Amino acid sequence: MGKKPGAEAMQAINLRGPHRLLAGFGGARIVSIATGCTSAHVIAIGAGGEAFAWGRNDNGQLGLGDASAAPRLAPERVALLKGTPISRAATGKAHTVFLSTEGELLACGACKQGAVGNGVKKAEQTPTPTPLVLPSGVRFVHVASGQNFNLAIDAEGDVWSWGWSEFGVLGHGTDGEWNTKEGSVKLSYSAETVPKRISALAGLGCVDVACGQHHCAAIDREGVVYTWGNGGYGRLGHKDQQDQWTPKSLRDSCVRAREVSCGSAHTAAIGWTKLANGDVCWAAKPSLFMWGRVKGASQNAWMYPTPEEDMRGWSMKHMSCGASHNVAAADASVIAWGSACLSGELGFGSEGKKSSARPDKVLALEGAAVAQITCGLANSILLVERSAAVDKLPEWDPSLAGPPPAAVDRSSAANSEGAAASAAGASKAGASKAKGKAVAKGKRAVADEPKDDEDEDDPDEDYKPEPTAAKKKSKK
Repeated sequence: MGKKPGAEAMQAINLRGPHRLLAGFGGARIVSIATGCTSAHVIAIGAGGEAFAWGRNDNGQLGLGDASAAPRLAPERVALLKGTPISRAATGKAHTVFLSTEGELLACGACKQGAVGNGVKKAEQTPTPTPLVLPSGVRFVHVASGQNFNLAIDAEGDVWSWGWSEFGVLGHGTDGEWNTKEGSVKLSYSAETVPKRISALAGLGCVDVACGQHHCAAIDREGVVYTWGNGGYGRLGHKDQQDQWTPKSLRDSCVRAREVSCGSAHTAAIGWTKLANGDVCWAAKPSLFMWGRVKGASQNAWMYPTPEEDMRGWSMKHMSCGASHNVAAADASVIAWGSACLSGELGFGSEGKKSSARPDKVLALEGAAVAQITCGLANSILLVERSAAVDKLPEWDPSLAGPPPAAVDRSSAANSEGAAASAAGASKAGASKAKGKAVAKGKRAVADEPKDDEDEDDPDEDYKPEPTAAKKKSKK
């Protein structure tokens, strides 16, 4: 989409190494950050429940009350949420979901595929954070977003979904496929415009959920992983490429997990090895397991959960999958890898390599205490404790970047690698240790992208799915 800039232009707009993100937080101590593998925008949450947003805003996904082709290059307070303290957020391609401290959900952005959960499925935008239509008495504790759908966990551990149903990502036993006209071969998909409980996960006490572009994963109270949605490249871990329209257990796999993350066509989990006799090595260091298109298009996909051998022996703390890259915190190091990375999202510096098929240390962040990692379409953001080493990192000042070039970047927020929470606080003299300095690396969002429903970086564009058993039956 659009003419790609030359090397000089790319150098000017991308952050190849970690930078502190300080401007725009107004002294708030950041405690949570959110972006996703299809997102070109970022949300940061302050300790006082404040929400800050930056990046792409063409559908009003920042919740600032407007929709504009010009991205926000610096964090801006979501003033429309004043009076509603926020605990966390999740981002899709063109929408955002906010979770309040009271367990309520609010959303903004594109409505046409039901992702904002307000009961509307029309080609319109909601640039103002709007409460979702929810059943009475349900309180939510966690939320995750895919390209145009969402998952949320309630206080009882049940999982709810809403949005676009293609590939069966909503987990309700159908992909919602239908012919647009009698006798037509043109297909469309239905949408759940309000949250609906996923019956297959009821009573399991789910503790984590994650969304990729077209697939999902959940972890129950016992550490068992469940996956569903698009099965291409083995991203569901079931040793095949079939789509799954309802959550399917990976109970027989070698992993019991505590944390899961989904990229565009791969999945990763931090957890412990389950032995052949069924015992789990709970006392061992947490390890990294991956499956799907892990090593890029030129390598064979991993069809089931497999230990990442290059990370063997490391004690895994946090992990996030971007569109085609990964960033992890292990022991006292930050480690990144990914193929076809062009925007500095790995953080190896202006003189370092752009892509790496194997995990490698981000030397600029060696020793950093990482509280959270979140990877976007082509950027990486880490929330870190303030330290002397972090304070030595260069600061990214969006005001010095100048106007963004047209028809280029799709990933917003110059990678706020690590210093998000105390990003603003770090600039104040005598600031105490703050969780959250925003450090940025990778692409920043730019305007003038064509408004289409396709994704130029979509790994599924060349994927020919195998029909699921459910689909075969439905076509009879």
